[in-house]
Amino acid sequence: MNDVNELKRAEHPLNVSIPADGGIGQEKTDLANRPSWASEEDIDTFDQFVQRFWNGEISPDEFKRFRLQNGIYGQRQEGEQMFRIKIPWGGLSAAQLELLAELAAKAPNGVAHVTTRQNIQLHFIKLDQVTGLMRSLASVGLTNREACGNTVRNVTVGHCAGVCPQELFDVTPYGEAVARFLLRNPMNQNLPRKFKIAFSGCSDDLGLSPIQDIGACAALRSTAGKEERGFQLYVGGGLGPLPRLAELLEEFTPADRLLPTVAAIVRVFDRLGNRDDRHKARMKFVLNKLGIEAFRTLVFQERTGLESTMAGRFPPVVVWEEVPPYRASPVPAGSSTQPDDPAYRRWQATNVFKQKQVGYTMVYIRLELGDITSAQLRTLAFAAREFGDGTVRNTNQQNFALRWIPSGRLPALYRLLSAVGLAAPSAERLADVTACPGADTCQLGITSSRGLAAALGALCDDELKGLADETGIRIKISACPNSCGQHHLANIGLYGGAKKFNGQQVPTYEMLLGARLTPGQANYAKPVARIPAKNVPGAVEAVLHLYQKERQDGESFNSFLDRFGLESVKTVLAPFTDLPPVSEAPDHYLDYNTEEPFSIHIGPGECAS
Repeated sequence: MNDVNELKRAEHPLNVSIPADGGIGQEKTDLANRPSWASEEDIDTFDQFVQRFWNGEISPDEFKRFRLQNGIYGQRQEGEQMFRIKIPWGGLSAAQLELLAELAAKAPNGVAHVTTRQNIQLHFIKLDQVTGLMRSLASVGLTNREACGNTVRNVTVGHCAGVCPQELFDVTPYGEAVARFLLRNPMNQNLPRKFKIAFSGCSDDLGLSPIQDIGACAALRSTAGKEERGFQLYVGGGLGPLPRLAELLEEFTPADRLLPTVAAIVRVFDRLGNRDDRHKARMKFVLNKLGIEAFRTLVFQERTGLESTMAGRFPPVVVWEEVPPYRASPVPAGSSTQPDDPAYRRWQATNVFKQKQVGYTMVYIRLELGDITSAQLRTLAFAAREFGDGTVRNTNQQNFALRWIPSGRLPALYRLLSAVGLAAPSAERLADVTACPGADTCQLGITSSRGLAAALGALCDDELKGLADETGIRIKISACPNSCGQHHLANIGLYGGAKKFNGQQVPTYEMLLGARLTPGQANYAKPVARIPAKNVPGAVEAVLHLYQKERQDGESFNSFLDRFGLESVKTVLAPFTDLPPVSEAPDHYLDYNTEEPFSIHIGPGECAS
């Protein structure tokens, strides 16, 4: 084998291909060399549309629909674009990370942003830059196609898939199959509204099935003494101003019927979705109107028709299992002695998790507000090659996960990550606050959600440091009711608004408490108080100190809320819901990260375009 092939094998995992019936095959597949998601024809067509738009041959509205279909979203700042890159199931190779580092370096703010749908976004991009950026992406197999617009958006997968000790099986190949089947599929090009699909392989449901248009949870059944893979399919979930929990469509959808079932659901939605009122166009409103029984009947009828008319035309699902990465030379074992460093021990306790594969760990990379710099992306790519399997996953909590890290190499990895600011502890715990981009860039953003998130992060580092590493308490912030920050899913959720105090408009947040996402037992957080933005840190601190003081041994935050009661919590929050005269506290009438008097500035948001 030549040196180039040896290097490729050292960088990327080898995976065993498994037939759909679950039997182990002999073929090995390098995931890093899977087919490209990109299309040169897409890019050429986009470039032509840009030229026609500049020449006045197509209207702004016509161009907007096409632009959104190709992942380019208008920002609050005139002439600036948000450039959204689809990352199917959150998987990225080291080479793709390095390319993303190059693109981030070209963005004015020098960062890439990880979203709650495992996408990567660049901000402040000029339209004349877009085609060149698209061609760069295509060189490593990535695309913007259908990252925005009225299409099936990025298909997400819980980031622990393939290495989770509790999973029934790795759902990643099924997520990949669905994503490839729908990408550029004519049935997916002009839906009534956006459509979201996610997969989970274990009971922790890291794919967040209750909020999806289709949430697929791994399931197994025994038929004639043979184990069969399949999915519990949930449908009709969604967030936004009118959130709805997904309902069970089918207790067991065999894996070989997954694609026909997904296609049937999309087609029923395409026919019945509301095309007259964009605010009632999501599939959840179809479920509200029909009910689950009638919807189920229509989907099963559609599936039967598709299986009859398209027999043999649905692509097979190529299934694999992850195996330890091949290396041309042995990996240095590292010292078995762990550093006597409190910072390292905390990082190891909060960010490192054992894989089901003995001797290997998954390591969370906590990103502040989902942002990662060009230099950090390059370091992450190096770490993936040097310590892991040459790949990473990004998470729907705005972080990254390195997998296949030998346990003995954790101290060396920590030193590398610390040098570039990627070793923050408390990943996906209380201190790890989720926030949408907010009024910094979004046309619909009312408040500076990122500014509040930074203030709450500082609170966790100081007054709440005793709780910072708590599991089972997450804070999520949206700058408006649309829930891009997923505030409905939080133990402590906040969404932006405005209210007059003493005759002056002030940024506010509605606080919600107590979300649960266990499938079959899920509930969204419930509103408890409307609080001026600058009072929110004090209100959060009061609620959490109350929990510290009153909780029983081993009692979770949500269980405490159930026992203590939301009405009692409202009493604790009451002092934070008002403001003194502006002359006594002028700063409390301002939003975060600004010295200008607050006013609502929202534009024609493109979420429903």
